[in-house]
Amino acid sequence: MTPPLTIRPLTLGEVRIRPNNIAGTGTPMLWWTFTSRTWSPWLPVFGFLVEHERGTVLFDTGQSAASIDDPDYYPGGLVGLVFRRQAEFRVSVEQSLSAQLTAAGASVDDIDVVAISHLHQDHAGNVAELTGKKFLVSADELALLDEKAPEMHGVLAEHVKVDGVEFSPVVFEPNDDPALAAFGASFDIFDDGTLLLLPTPGHSAGSMSLLVRREGAAPVLLVGDVTYNPDLLAKGVVPDTGAREVQLQTARKIVALTEALPGLAVVAAHDPRVPERLAAVS
Repeated sequence: MTPPLTIRPLTLGEVRIRPNNIAGTGTPMLWWTFTSRTWSPWLPVFGFLVEHERGTVLFDTGQSAASIDDPDYYPGGLVGLVFRRQAEFRVSVEQSLSAQLTAAGASVDDIDVVAISHLHQDHAGNVAELTGKKFLVSADELALLDEKAPEMHGVLAEHVKVDGVEFSPVVFEPNDDPALAAFGASFDIFDDGTLLLLPTPGHSAGSMSLLVRREGAAPVLLVGDVTYNPDLLAKGVVPDTGAREVQLQTARKIVALTEALPGLAVVAAHDPRVPERLAAVS
């Protein structure tokens, strides 16, 4: 094991969503999308800078300011309406990727690997600013880009498949680590057991999470949109987006992981308590 790794949250925009997006009830998505009249409070859009002795990893790239400024950013018709009904975003100048990296004492040049939990706009929105980097995306998630209509899966392909960006498919390999028995497979970024990508599908077909294991500090699991509130996982409460049964299976696997790794902090990309959760295990 290496010395303790540094995990820095980057606030890369804000989002407000429908209540079913946070605590699902099994209600069909299109029903609550068009009938809901309430929004959540504004929530952060976090990316995470993980500094390792072998390189710096950016987990998720955040929301692009172009989604606010470009009237043609979203598709037209019914699909575009669904996008606009489910979520609203805002991105200040201070929340740009470059500004947040600067505030963290880093720059784009310092990033060696970009791992993306899934290809939705608030997690893969700034890939164009990271050309030439090594990108890791699960093979199942990359397959969505080859679909006839990836936007039906929440993926805006034209903003992801950009010049200068080449994705490396993550194929999860069997892992005999007893702590990871619930998952059975993982992808080791630096081949030293400290940064492990785990398959956590459900929200999207190929969603994955990043397990950070450190000497001298508790482990951390960065989960993207598996949940908006990690406290709900043990209650079997998952968002009403994606494949519900698969989401519930993923939730159970994460609960099993917390039992196998005492002190594990589960950290979600839209949880306002991320800074305090990370501070508690630093």
